[in-house]
Amino acid sequence: MTEQQLKQQEQQIANLAEELARLNGIFDEQKKALGLPENEEVTFDEKEMTPELQKAFDVVKAEAEKAGKALAAQIGQPEAANPAPHVRRGVRI
Repeated sequence: MTEQQLKQQEQQIANLAEELARLNGIFDEQKKALGLPENEEVTFDEKEMTPELQKAFDVVKAEAEKAGKALAAQIGQPEAANPAPHVRRGVRI
């Protein structure tokens, strides 16, 4: 890995960290609007979703996977054959 590639990767990591912080802020605002304590985990069971919610969830999940694959291709990193499930604050997505 060249020094330039390393700097590009560090910049991409910084950009992702900023985006994660932004999304965490939105998530915290949503929890506050729902009256949930900030430090309380939010979980759900996919088995309890309505068919409409399941369909919407599947669409969003597919879009996120597509975006992730596009980003991985853009930065030239091989994708994991079996990526670990994504977890954020106790929410499995």
